[in-house]
Amino acid sequence: MTKTSKLSAPERRLLAQRALDSMPQRGEQVVVQVRCGRGHHVAAVFDTPVGPVFRSATGPHAHGSRDFVDAAHGKNHHGTPYVDLLAGDEFVDDTVPASCECGPHTLARTRLQQAVTAHERTIQLP
Repeated sequence: MTKTSKLSAPERRLLAQRALDSMPQRGEQVVVQVRCGRGHHVAAVFDTPVGPVFRSATGPHAHGSRDFVDAAHGKNHHGTPYVDLLAGDEFVDDTVPASCECGPHTLARTRLQQAVTAHERTIQLP
């Protein structure tokens, strides 16, 4: 595989998204989950053929359909997906964006990589 430093940011994210799309059952491949202090899902790291892939949602999240009177059933906002390779080097920014119902978060790739290496299943944010 090409070194991550040889790929542009859009190429890295496209490679990561294709790796996730090729997986038939993503739930079985989750190696780390990130949760906020209130227990909301913030992000996940998946084991893929191209290596660990980070997936989160950025932007506003809905608490539920009751918060939006005019929203039809199943039309809750879940943010904009953000997918990237977890591996980084000196040319890749260490932070990745994420958010939950509580608001935006910034996560460190190095911390996520440590969790993968230590087989830590869940990272609890303060």
